[in-house]
Amino acid sequence: MKVCIIGAGDAGAIAALQIRGLSSEAQIDVFTKRKELGCNPCEIPLVLSGIVSKWENLYRGYRITSFYEKRNITLHLNTEVTDILRDKKKIIANGEKYDYDKAILALGTTPIIPSFPGLDGRNEFALSTDIADAKTFGDAILKNSSAAIVGGGFIALEIADVLKARGYSKIYLLVRRNIMRAHLDEYIAEKLKQVLLERGVELIMPAKIESTRSKDGKKSIVLSDREIEIDFIFFGTGAEPNVKLAQKAGIETGKTGAIVVNSYLQTSDPDIYAVGDCMENWDTIIGSKRRHQLASNAVRTGYIAGRNAILGNKISYVGTVMPFITKIFNYQVGTVGFTEREAREKGIETISITVNTPYLRKPRGGKPVWYKLIAEPKIQTLLGAQLISEEIVSGTIDKLAVAIANRMSLIKLVQIDSSYSPYIQEDQIAVPIQRLIDKLS
Repeated sequence: MKVCIIGAGDAGAIAALQIRGLSSEAQIDVFTKRKELGCNPCEIPLVLSGIVSKWENLYRGYRITSFYEKRNITLHLNTEVTDILRDKKKIIANGEKYDYDKAILALGTTPIIPSFPGLDGRNEFALSTDIADAKTFGDAILKNSSAAIVGGGFIALEIADVLKARGYSKIYLLVRRNIMRAHLDEYIAEKLKQVLLERGVELIMPAKIESTRSKDGKKSIVLSDREIEIDFIFFGTGAEPNVKLAQKAGIETGKTGAIVVNSYLQTSDPDIYAVGDCMENWDTIIGSKRRHQLASNAVRTGYIAGRNAILGNKISYVGTVMPFITKIFNYQVGTVGFTEREAREKGIETISITVNTPYLRKPRGGKPVWYKLIAEPKIQTLLGAQLISEEIVSGTIDKLAVAIANRMSLIKLVQIDSSYSPYIQEDQIAVPIQRLIDKLS
């Protein structure tokens, strides 16, 4: 069995690991355009902010070449795959041909840079999963003291946190509509907005950028009502799936722009799988197609595709309920399922509650949690949840993710046993769910 994996990020590496674990005889080739592997993309802010002193402190696991060497997996660094010859079952990489029985596309994404007039590539940055981009941006952070961040997603907000940790005197956050709009409705977004303002981030929203320009080593952004001058611009404006190689090979892409896959993660070519950020995902709530570009999904899909390529499609991928968590300054923001806005856009009837829970641990440093819960009133199941707190919220998000995935009724959900200690945590879910049930009644 010969397997070619195109992409050495989380999805590609996990797929390679599964293949080797199932077959000691398989010939596995992993191709990446990167010159080095680096660290997990989620950990990049740790070095940018100075929490971790150097990049090498994060290199471990499948982010180091010895991972591949120990498992007899051939890693091709600095090698671009330019063609997939499906009829001959070959790929072409750096002009060389490689045979495959099965191929896995772990192509990742590319940052989206808006086409504002005046952009010239100078003092303009974005982050990809390539460690080279992170290092370039990290060097720029150390040399400057003011920045404009364009975008309101979680990467943009995490970079605002990074720059504040580095002592930046001026941080502008330019947002077109609302912060973390893909994840949050107004109630939680407003709380997060207050956190940013309290930390000295100047929020410009809605921001209409008319043009940019470079002058004397600085950048200027011309807005509809003012002009701001900064040292550099960071774009946190999303990422698009890398699909050109797949399209060139005649592999189907969907309405989301990502590669279409079936429940076994096969593409329109049954001998080629697609995983991670480049694949077209779907939610488990109603089955609607979507992009879902998170490391956790890359790991899940890489695991499934790797095993299916060897075992012959034994595991079905069921989709996602979109669990997500990030840390902005001292606050954890967690979400799962649909926002109320998205649910209504999909034609789903909703009912919701917002709650600022009481907290028993205040004498021991406990902090409140702000909730928004969204339910479908006819069948009384949870559609989505949003939390923000200085406490840990990941356990609650994971519990609600299981409930949504299994279409658990609210009455059953409120009866789930939860651990409790006044020294560690409260039952973070009981009060909000009870209030949601009361509203439905």
